[in-house]
Amino acid sequence: MESLAIVTQSYRNDIHECALLCESIKRFVPGDIPHHIFVNDEDFRLFKENPAFKGRHIHRKSEIMPWHHIQFPFKVLGHRYLVSPFTIPVREWIVQQICKLGAFEALGSGIEAVMNIDSECVFLRPLESGDLIKDGKWILFKGPFIDEPCHDEYCRVARRFMPLPPHQDIIGDCYMSHPVVFVRENIEALLQSIASSSTFKSWKHRLCNTYRFSEYYCYGLFSDHVLGLKNHFLTDKHLFPLVDITHINGKKALMSEIRHKMTPGHTPLGVWLQKSNRNSASYLPFNDIHDTILEYWKQRQ
Repeated sequence: MESLAIVTQSYRNDIHECALLCESIKRFVPGDIPHHIFVNDEDFRLFKENPAFKGRHIHRKSEIMPWHHIQFPFKVLGHRYLVSPFTIPVREWIVQQICKLGAFEALGSGIEAVMNIDSECVFLRPLESGDLIKDGKWILFKGPFIDEPCHDEYCRVARRFMPLPPHQDIIGDCYMSHPVVFVRENIEALLQSIASSSTFKSWKHRLCNTYRFSEYYCYGLFSDHVLGLKNHFLTDKHLFPLVDITHINGKKALMSEIRHKMTPGHTPLGVWLQKSNRNSASYLPFNDIHDTILEYWKQRQ
């Protein structure tokens, strides 16, 4: 997997979770796979100077974003925005998605594929080549739509970006998972398709002027239905199943949930410790999460 890189989008509020992810990568991921972390410009030194990220490649998100975007100095309705005379105000969530799609710009030509992994994920067993690639094809999640927020809008917006047949039924499929592997060849074709629908023939301009979209839906639908699964094979299994820590009460409950997710037969790589409600004040303290993960690693040695 020497042509693979790991890519994470993070920011200061997730710095402890991102440090735990890095700790798990050091433990379970081959050392020749580079890990690139993209952070808000104002958070760059915070990550760069933190010893927890030694050996990681820290990038400013402005490396990917168009030069004419600047940070609006105040939050509006709880959101930070980049503003430009050429686009609508761009929320941080959209910036993050654009940076995922444009990550190859910062990685060098030797990288064929990137494994996008959230800073709230943590590895619980070693990464093996067969987990991500089989017969030269990279893994791509596709499952039945159950309860993904904004699913219909993600599908509707993706149609505008790519030549999907009008009769093609895409509403029943979900491509949201962790991690999602982007292949350079597929990404380049997708971004060309998005750019073709832009007045300025720029995929970044097009996406900055889109209020809501999903980078994973766009990539999955394009690779599946337009490219005919070129460079990919499908799975309906999550490599990092969701554990919603909003509803976890104590270390024992977290350990029980992790053991339940790491089922025999299909053993995931780890878990995604998601904060489904970031306004909640009832999260399990991070130190308890960290201690539980360390205990799980210890028990599995």
